Amino acid sequence: MEGKIIVYSDETGLGKIITPEKKKYNFSIDEWDEYEAIPQIGAVVHFDPEGINARRITLRQKGVDTPNPNAANNPQPAVSSTPIHPSKIEKSDSGSPAILDSSMEVEECIRIDFAPILKSIDENARLLEENRRLDFLRMRRFLNTAYNNLIEIDHSFENFKLAEIRQQLFDAYGNYKEFRAKTAYVQKAYEKVFLSKQIRYKELRAKLDLNKVQIAKLNESAANREIEIREKSRKLSTLSPRSEEYIYLFNEIKLLKRTMVDAIHEVAKLVEENRLYIDLLDNFYKMHYRRFKEAFDDFVRQYDEKLRKIQDVLAYRFDSMIWERANRSKPIQKYFSEAGITDEFSAVTYLKYYIKTLDASKLNEQNQELVELLHYLQQQTKKRILCIDDDTDFLMSVKQVIGEIDRDIKVTLSTRAETILPDLKNIKPNILLLNPTIRKIDIEAAVEYARKNVPDIEIALVARRINRDILMAAKRLNAAAIIPKTSDRGELKEQFRQYIA
Repeated sequence: MEGKIIVYSDETGLGKIITPEKKKYNFSIDEWDEYEAIPQIGAVVHFDPEGINARRITLRQKGVDTPNPNAANNPQPAVSSTPIHPSKIEKSDSGSPAILDSSMEVEECIRIDFAPILKSIDENARLLEENRRLDFLRMRRFLNTAYNNLIEIDHSFENFKLAEIRQQLFDAYGNYKEFRAKTAYVQKAYEKVFLSKQIRYKELRAKLDLNKVQIAKLNESAANREIEIREKSRKLSTLSPRSEEYIYLFNEIKLLKRTMVDAIHEVAKLVEENRLYIDLLDNFYKMHYRRFKEAFDDFVRQYDEKLRKIQDVLAYRFDSMIWERANRSKPIQKYFSEAGITDEFSAVTYLKYYIKTLDASKLNEQNQELVELLHYLQQQTKKRILCIDDDTDFLMSVKQVIGEIDRDIKVTLSTRAETILPDLKNIKPNILLLNPTIRKIDIEAAVEYARKNVPDIEIALVARRINRDILMAAKRLNAAAIIPKTSDRGELKEQFRQYIA
């Protein structure tokens, strides 16, 4: 195909070709197949069209703009000096990608921008293996209030371990807040995470803005020249054509007209350049947005859950450590005793006591949230245990000793894993107790199935003998504990008490 170069910039290496049929094609210097000449505006070239782009460009006659025999019938359109809005840019039906290449892939951009948060997740990878957690977003205000109140009761309450776990928790919360802020709006993230790292895109944006400033200056200059020409022309009409002043003023007007025409031509050139840049930038933006959104949405889903779990596991540790410490404090024991609090020291006990002091008919929004929080904590503390073993006597012993420890714990027993596991979603156990030596069961497949259907389930093993094989199985399955099977009820009860507590 044949056409004429109507725009070319040495700075960007980008240009535009127009054909006798008035079709326009973008090109870059990379597609220029001449080594003895560089692209020049007005040069007639041969090229292969590919969508909206021109490929494999050569000069028809090097350095010469050969007259077009059809020029009379197909005059070239005059270049308008009026800026063109992006919505009026010609679109390609082929959907061919723009010639502007990306300088960094989507996935790499995301990894670089979120590197500090990803590093934090890697540093806390061990927490992701734990199952005991509390919803920190729900617990945050209460945990902080309870902590401060306990310090007021006992000024020696806080120690290094408590302060350290508290700082870790709020660091994790800070990471999560930062992550949520950066991922709240996909379009904003696209511009900051991806487009800001695209060198050619940024260069064209800068050139487009620079051209706009230059166009404004040239238009202002042309308008001023036009006013000046009118004023001087009026004065010229009053002078004698033979006077020296007339000749001087005539030449000055001639120079002003030339300057004004040059400005108008330069504006036309810059407007056409900007039309090309807008086209390229718009195509680039649309071409990469969908891919970015898909990758970004997957990234957010994956790492939002990990960040939530890290802070929730730390919240569980912090809560446990608070009440373990409170249980050893004489001033706090005295305070609870004088307040008539006889239950075990826990968030549930403390929250129950506080809510009792409120007027139930006048609960504000914050207090209503505390009532809902109490319900959540009570649900968390009511453990549900599923125990699978082929020893029916041992299963009955398990149910009896757990009932003696805490009657609110629901225990489900089974000797047939293949029938009970499909019902996991209904049972929703917090803990799955398994004998890894049961015959006719793939223990690893069973654990994998359990974790898939109840993501927060905790796995514990029961075994008659704790040998190397059992220890290796516990490690492989990431089991939270190994409980020795024993016929001594007292010993078994103590084992479960330590584990459940």
